[in-house]
Amino acid sequence: MANKEQVKVLQPEKKEQKAAPDKKNQAVIKPKKNAATAAQPKKRRFAFVTDVIAELRKVAWPTRQETIRLTLIVIGVCVVMGALLGAIDYGFSELVAKVFLSGK
Repeated sequence: MANKEQVKVLQPEKKEQKAAPDKKNQAVIKPKKNAATAAQPKKRRFAFVTDVIAELRKVAWPTRQETIRLTLIVIGVCVVMGALLGAIDYGFSELVAKVFLSGK
């Protein structure tokens, strides 16, 4: 639970409200669009591709040997896990067949 000091800090200060001036006397000011902001979407349309190329140049790419070694490790782990899960699945299917299906 927050103490009183924390509550005071978290609450924004209340300012006195002044009487609103007449709307007739207020001028409506619309921001002008300059030529730079109007042309920006057209310019940025293909900037994504150039940004991607610039980022790909910064990547530390692995060497050919590293890529081959890591690929073989992934394939090996997949084969081992597949064999392990296959053996567990076969064991459970045999267990269910003998226990629940009366040895079929």
